[in-house]
Amino acid sequence: MELISAPVKRLTVRTKWEEMRIIFLGDWQWAGKSSHGTALNKLKETIAEGVERGAYFVGMGDYIDFLSPSNRQRLRSAALYDTAEDVIDQKSMELTHEIFDLALKPTVGRWLGLVEGHHFAQLKTGDTTDMRLCAMLKAPFLGTCGVIRLVFDRHGARVPVTLWVHHGHGNGQTGYYPLARLERTAADQEGIDVFAIGHTTKLGHLVKNRMGYRWDHGGAAYHRTVHLIGTGGYSRAYIEGSKQGRVPRGGYAEQQMLGPAVIGSPTLIIRPTRSKDSHFPVLKVEACGKRDHLSHRLAP
Repeated sequence: MELISAPVKRLTVRTKWEEMRIIFLGDWQWAGKSSHGTALNKLKETIAEGVERGAYFVGMGDYIDFLSPSNRQRLRSAALYDTAEDVIDQKSMELTHEIFDLALKPTVGRWLGLVEGHHFAQLKTGDTTDMRLCAMLKAPFLGTCGVIRLVFDRHGARVPVTLWVHHGHGNGQTGYYPLARLERTAADQEGIDVFAIGHTTKLGHLVKNRMGYRWDHGGAAYHRTVHLIGTGGYSRAYIEGSKQGRVPRGGYAEQQMLGPAVIGSPTLIIRPTRSKDSHFPVLKVEACGKRDHLSHRLAP
């Protein structure tokens, strides 16, 4: 696989004319070995299966359970001593190295990119724990929002598939929420085949069909299929016997009366195909290792 260009947030990847599997992986919010909030075994299973099947990965944010945006804002205004900042940096990097060693090491070099989440630490050096994780994984850092253009190449015939990925923002109560948010985003953008969003830990897949006209072909009508994906996660919302200190108390989801999280990741399968008159990709989505019944072809 050849990286053609990689400006911040956007990159183009030329790849072979063969099936590609892409797993959207994120929202595990690792808080340390003593915490039971991350479904670590499920995360490792997903990674092992993906590596075995030659999959590539896209990081969806919230890789450690550390500072929220409001936490980071308070710290910036607190004017901490250097020693206090050193402790924060040390702990946040300890968590980053820990999850890398426990689960992520087999994926090195197999990432199309990672977007920034909400939970990370801004280090004294000016970079972040998300950026350091990218360096460890040998992966492009996509910032807040990434656009990845895959180009399947065969004897001069090229089939592009473009992905739009974002950690996400807000939290609706219904399982449809991330897809509804993506519908609004997709309505404002052209040329994207797949929109993916994390953050809510809701796993879902919706297909939208659009119609257009090719004026370079006499105004011939065509249809374009757009896939909207909620990418799930590995952060448990409800944990049996959870406490804060000695007090029995649920975590954020329980306190906010949110629904249980969906544990798992969707896999996007892209299969370049050729016919007599055209070349096009076939896209399928699998969720939690079980194939979604939706399977759609993108018109050229």
